[in-house]
Amino acid sequence: MKIIEGHELERLVRETFPARRLFSAASELGLRAGRSVVTFVHGGPDPFLDRGFDAWLAGASKHIALYALLNRLCRAGALAPGNYAVRARH
Repeated sequence: MKIIEGHELERLVRETFPARRLFSAASELGLRAGRSVVTFVHGGPDPFLDRGFDAWLAGASKHIALYALLNRLCRAGALAPGNYAVRARH
């Protein structure tokens, strides 16, 4: 399992998706200090989530799931497929 700190995820999102310069893992994903979120990402298309993610990238103020975010980062080449734990600093 690969562990990503919240601040590292924020950097990846800002570099990979320049339209989301103001991304915050705490406010947009609900990531809180001392808690981790675990998910598996495959890096392929996900028709159920892609439309909502595209709207989020375009600036829609909607909730984005961590899985959808990591999977799209994987599709963009910023992450490899696999198991991830995202955690916030204490």
